[in-house]
Amino acid sequence: MVDIDRRYLVSTLSAAPFASLPACSKAPAPPDTLRVGLVGGPDSLDPLKAEFAAAALLFRQFFLPLIGYGPNGGPAPALANSWTPSNTNQVWTFKIAPGRTWSDGKPITSKDVQDSLRLGADQKTAYADASELFMIKGYRDCVVDGKDSATIGVRAPDPTTLIIELNAPDAQFWSRMQEFYPIPLHVRKIYGDKWTELDKIVVSGPYKPIERTQTRLLFDHNPLGGWKANMPKKISVEAIEDASTRLRMFQSGDLDLAQDPPLLRAKNLSEEFGTQYQVFPAPRFVYISFNTKKPQLKDPNIRRALAMGFDRTIIANTIMRGSVEPAGRFIHGLKQPAFDPNQAQAILTAKGITPANPLRFELLVAKDDRERAAIQIADMWRQIGVEASLYAADSNAIVSRLNGFDFDAAVVRLDKGMKSDPIDLMASWGAGGTAYSHQWKDWAFDQALSAARAQSHPEARRAKTLKAEAILLQASPITGIWFFPSTWLVHKRVTGGIEGLAPIIWPSLHIAA
Repeated sequence: MVDIDRRYLVSTLSAAPFASLPACSKAPAPPDTLRVGLVGGPDSLDPLKAEFAAAALLFRQFFLPLIGYGPNGGPAPALANSWTPSNTNQVWTFKIAPGRTWSDGKPITSKDVQDSLRLGADQKTAYADASELFMIKGYRDCVVDGKDSATIGVRAPDPTTLIIELNAPDAQFWSRMQEFYPIPLHVRKIYGDKWTELDKIVVSGPYKPIERTQTRLLFDHNPLGGWKANMPKKISVEAIEDASTRLRMFQSGDLDLAQDPPLLRAKNLSEEFGTQYQVFPAPRFVYISFNTKKPQLKDPNIRRALAMGFDRTIIANTIMRGSVEPAGRFIHGLKQPAFDPNQAQAILTAKGITPANPLRFELLVAKDDRERAAIQIADMWRQIGVEASLYAADSNAIVSRLNGFDFDAAVVRLDKGMKSDPIDLMASWGAGGTAYSHQWKDWAFDQALSAARAQSHPEARRAKTLKAEAILLQASPITGIWFFPSTWLVHKRVTGGIEGLAPIIWPSLHIAA
């Protein structure tokens, strides 16, 4: 049983690091090619199958979503040029832009979107992020219970109109369609799962993959997908797991964009590169997941004591050198809950837990910066009668144990990509969420999130969101440690981009001659 979506948990599983990349560049930068170094590579070129974060990033370059990204992450035309909710925000109508075609010249219609959504709802071919669409009427019933996917609340009454009916009102449902990429079912019908092989693949976006190795993808321009002469003609993507290697390649001029250089060197990088070192707030979260089915962690009072029993500010400012934001809450910018070891110890003592009779459990952690933080947390917990034995492992092993609920507690990384709404973050831990490892369920929490989604007025939406957060904080099936940003090194020859967004929509970039 796999309930945790690795697209949001792990972004470094798909490519081995380069052990002997050049220390300096000897060839001049190609004038028509954007060279990108990513943390990892895609596990699949099929948007319905891929689970890794790198795949989600790459899809934005060679497939068009129903709704695109505009300034600060807002909606923009893509396959659809308009999106209209009903008065209740429960039925949405999308109009497909005329003239859109697949790279083989076949027109893109609303039926392509309808049938892609149905394919993703089919239990046999379920979309890797299917739980993100469970608000569509009937979608969950098909994925979980195997009902006929033709019954979901999606219909295409004519070639340019798509109507989607939801289980409950959602004032920002358009944001769900920013990460859903319809696929060419006419090609899949011929080739089956082999349709993404490079000699067969058909795309809808400005670029098309033409070469692929274990660690490299090369894209060429696709005029039928909206490519224009001011965009890079080609994009060369290298999967480079090691952050220091990505940094060295950027320094030597071998990369135009380098994703997530070493986090602990943020201050030095800012001084060295100035405006070329770009930092963007992101829904990227490191937290502790408690397996609430384990006897020693079933009691929410014990979990709350653990949450208040370590100092996030020390971890963020000292262990992580000020490169991250403390995250005792699930909404950016709010006052952090107090570090209160005395109250934590009092709660534990009332449960019979003392330094002489400690609470014992294993804490899983990846062998990266999180391990440094876990050592500090375990030391703070020791002062209140908790003995957490650390088990450091690679990310693959941790994901496997989380998926199988074979753990006590684990330090987990969650990357929500472009989904910056705190409702989306918290929904990861609700029923059917993409990060459901804790095994905690609360109907009131799910209802509170649904009530927040229904609100279109910002103040009302925020108030409902805070109510949902309060339930999560009270139960503490998970507890946050830090938010971490999206960081990029950007070469001086790269300009353009979308206001307020990291340089991850590459068709919006330009390369200076």
